[in-house]
Amino acid sequence: MTATKMSYVVHFICILCVLNTVNLVNGFSKDSACGWTHGCWGNCDGGCSFLLTWMSYGSSVTFTIKASLTSNADQWAGFGISTSASMQNASVTSCLMTNNSVVFSAENSYNAASGNTNAVVSNPQAGILTIGATYANNILTCELTRINTNSDAEVFDLTTDYYILFAKGTLSGGTKNQHTFTDKTDVLVDFQSTQDLTGGVAIIKPFTSILFMLNVSQIVLFSM
Repeated sequence: MTATKMSYVVHFICILCVLNTVNLVNGFSKDSACGWTHGCWGNCDGGCSFLLTWMSYGSSVTFTIKASLTSNADQWAGFGISTSASMQNASVTSCLMTNNSVVFSAENSYNAASGNTNAVVSNPQAGILTIGATYANNILTCELTRINTNSDAEVFDLTTDYYILFAKGTLSGGTKNQHTFTDKTDVLVDFQSTQDLTGGVAIIKPFTSILFMLNVSQIVLFSM
């Protein structure tokens, strides 16, 4: 093999390494069960930066909020549901992480019609049956179950279709500050379904990607 051809091979492998590294640092893997056992929505292009999943159990829905965070400082992540695809008049369910990712809690709140204020409802935990959360490798994972109906009109019925809003931000004294990131769906979502709205694929695992690159390099070498 000539020095020129060897140089091409080295450059090709380096490009693969860079692409794979970018893929890994962009976030976490998309759940392979999306669209099968539960519904999903998130930003999963080349790795998820956030992901919301849901599974209906008849009278309740179990949600999993997963988000990349920059540190274990007091922060929150949550989703809102709205019939108008806007922050106005939205019912919000959030997962709060405090005490350096030691304490986790969940709350329901409401965005006023102006869209500029968010306030916890009169009974923030009403309708939230269970919560379990972890923080590891800069990823917050929070699972909670919410009953479909609630006596509080500001905690919306989960049997109606809504646009989903996602947001995350910091906490001060256990209270949510204004969000630092937001996103929303382009379509109405049925929480009784298993829609997959992520549009992404699972990240290639590090060991698998190394084997893939070795195999590709062998193919290139033997083809020269």
